[in-house]
Amino acid sequence: MFNAYRCKICGETYLGAKEPENCPFCGAHKHYMKTLAHYNRIKPKKISEKSGENILAAIELEVDNAKFYACAKRKSTDENETSVFKRLSKVETEHAEALAKLMDINPRKIPVYDECNSDPKKLYEEAHKREDRAIKHYSKFAQEAKEPEIKKFFQALVEIESDHLALSKKKTR
Repeated sequence: MFNAYRCKICGETYLGAKEPENCPFCGAHKHYMKTLAHYNRIKPKKISEKSGENILAAIELEVDNAKFYACAKRKSTDENETSVFKRLSKVETEHAEALAKLMDINPRKIPVYDECNSDPKKLYEEAHKREDRAIKHYSKFAQEAKEPEIKKFFQALVEIESDHLALSKKKTR
């Protein structure tokens, strides 16, 4: 039977015969994928000043990472590596858009950046540093959040970025 599942993090809808293990758009784990009948968007009624600052900082991190991965995609000469970097760029862009939705602001455009390395191992090393940085920031932002929805959102980002960190760790060995 064909179903529609909607992600509580990015709001995108996945159509398929069974629930995906991860959101195919933002990478959120399975427990954030809900049938339409059980979907409710993670959105606080009010956002504290501190959470607002943290969300804006997170948007900048995600835009910067999306920009880096788009560059890595362009610089990579291996088709498989190119596809990984392309997907990671799209996921980071999705995160920036989802964060912007929390604040009801327009998402930032991803600027073009061409100053990344073309060596796949170096690209994954840089990716690893960036994912580690994001995890540290989002863990801190989750702790600082007074709003349970913002806390949950940042915890989801920590889970997703941890998956990316595991991927880059495999590639740098």
